[in-house]
Amino acid sequence: MGVQRWLGWLSGAIAGALLAWPAGSWALPSYARQTGEACVACHVSFPELTPYGRLFKLSGYTLGTAKLFPLAGMAQASVSHIGNTQGNDSAYPRQNGGVIEGGSLFVAGKISDHAGMFSQWTFNALNQNDGSQAFSGHTSIDNNDWRLTDHIAKPDLDLIYGLSLNNNPTVQDAWNSTPAFGYPYQSSHLLGAWGIAPPSTLIEGGLAQQVAGVSAYGFLNKAWYFELGGYRAAKGATSFLRSGVGVGQRLAGTNPYWRFAYSHDWGEHSLEAGTFGLDARVNIDPADGGSPTDRYRDLGVDAQYQFLSDPHVFTTQVSFIHERADWDASHLGVDVQNPGSDLNSFRIKGSYWYQRTYGLTLAYFSESGSHDSVAYPTTGSPDTRGYIAEFDYMIKPNWRVGLQYAGFLKYLGAGSNYDGNGRNARDNNVTYLYTWVAF
Repeated sequence: MGVQRWLGWLSGAIAGALLAWPAGSWALPSYARQTGEACVACHVSFPELTPYGRLFKLSGYTLGTAKLFPLAGMAQASVSHIGNTQGNDSAYPRQNGGVIEGGSLFVAGKISDHAGMFSQWTFNALNQNDGSQAFSGHTSIDNNDWRLTDHIAKPDLDLIYGLSLNNNPTVQDAWNSTPAFGYPYQSSHLLGAWGIAPPSTLIEGGLAQQVAGVSAYGFLNKAWYFELGGYRAAKGATSFLRSGVGVGQRLAGTNPYWRFAYSHDWGEHSLEAGTFGLDARVNIDPADGGSPTDRYRDLGVDAQYQFLSDPHVFTTQVSFIHERADWDASHLGVDVQNPGSDLNSFRIKGSYWYQRTYGLTLAYFSESGSHDSVAYPTTGSPDTRGYIAEFDYMIKPNWRVGLQYAGFLKYLGAGSNYDGNGRNARDNNVTYLYTWVAF
């Protein structure tokens, strides 16, 4: 499919969506309506937060005036192209075809002076059942973060503190250097359908919409952030936090989570450095809460820098996560070789925006870990690395068009013939043209 055809399809999808929405729907999203601020006050580009956006989140989404119906929406459409199908086009459904990916409804805003919420429900038009090549629409809960907060403001003390109830470790974090809201902010939903799924640590989405977590946090003098909490399987009164989502990872008992960071803002600059982690026990049978457990110990370090001016904006984030997994004996010789294994995840990205309208992002990613000839029978290695280049154009502050290219230098341990059937890492390269709009 040529670029002109891609652009033509996306333009048609956008035009159709705009005609379907009432004219009044072009108001700013719910938080902007609540605060009276423009989108760029809180976001460099969604979902990357500015210092004000971080303050708004840590204040429990309570700044501004409560609205009767704090609703917002989001919709996405795209075209994806895989580097090489090796003549097996049926293994890559919707290759070069325009798709309406789906959309989200947000109930998000101030409940009272001390309570606020971010609740996302998503319709995925590219849902797959039982590994088939057919897609079906499916609605389920997505990221949720419900907060109770208070603020002490004195001449020598400024403390924002509170509680967060959420369903995805790091979704409550205010910096974009941790997994839940880390880059890439948007990627092809077809990657999973095409089986392109490098290994990842548990904290990088492995528990998303599977758990209920409560954490206590504080932000002292707009510099020191500290958070301690625990996660359990979302069940009983908290089962709504996994509504519509099949259980793939079931936590056993309460599993500790922590986050500490130092942040400093001066003039047009903002800097953060910190650490975060999770110690989790996961039942080997997600349908049986009494089954034996595997243990995951994830420890991450991260940093972020932002230069926010007019017309130039530059931001960068970097993170490194080390995971130690200890496997139950039932895995040995079946799906793993050793009683324990290590996995490392590294991410770095830099973005430049001109007039908050034209954006260019370059990123690098890497996974490396223990040798395992059972889990990775062809190469014995999970090692994967690659890069992402993306150009974005903001048609409006809440409407983005992006062209993203993700390239693989190594995939599951090799640059060439990683599967023993002649497939090379670069064959998995994906070109992704998308549009995203919030309303």
